[in-house]
Amino acid sequence: MIRSVSDNQSQILLDILMLNGLCKFDADITYGNGHFYKVIQEPKLKFDIDPQVSGVTPACSTNLPIPSYSLQSVVFDPPFLTYVRNGRNGNGNMVMSRQYGGYWRYDELEHHYKATLTEVHRILQPKGILVFKCQDIVHNHKLHPTHINIVNWCENTFRLKDMFILSASSRMPVPQQKGVARRVQKHARIFHSYFLVLEKLNGHNKTN
Repeated sequence: MIRSVSDNQSQILLDILMLNGLCKFDADITYGNGHFYKVIQEPKLKFDIDPQVSGVTPACSTNLPIPSYSLQSVVFDPPFLTYVRNGRNGNGNMVMSRQYGGYWRYDELEHHYKATLTEVHRILQPKGILVFKCQDIVHNHKLHPTHINIVNWCENTFRLKDMFILSASSRMPVPQQKGVARRVQKHARIFHSYFLVLEKLNGHNKTN
């Protein structure tokens, strides 16, 4: 029985492949160091804006050198943190920024995610699958339900086919600015992330 909650992301990816009749994903457009592929097969195509390992093609997820309607499956694991973009008021020196990357404001995250949804819709075949890893965050004292936002942003171009929850087996990262004292907790600590399985709808070319 395949379950929707796990603390093992490799198992989640294996389950997604099985449920969708795939042996491997066609492309990973934010490949990083390849940590997804310790158990599952490597994708045919690997891209990253700043490749960390050999064999990865330099490309941004919003502008990929891939023909339209050519792939059946894509993996997208973007940064999800805020207040950590390099070069913003010294935050490029933060440990979190170096390890995970991120954005300075939530609207920058939104812009990147929306533009990537548009690009992936272009390259996927009808009923193609996008596996989108994301996490809800608290930014500027406001909870942003990113997994819900993503579904809303692409409601005319993708349908939510499946959703898996990855519970953390260790502490989830929290962005902290150097020299800022820890404040009294006002929000529940987010201890999970999501794997959204989005299926391309037909007859539309761009996200809202």
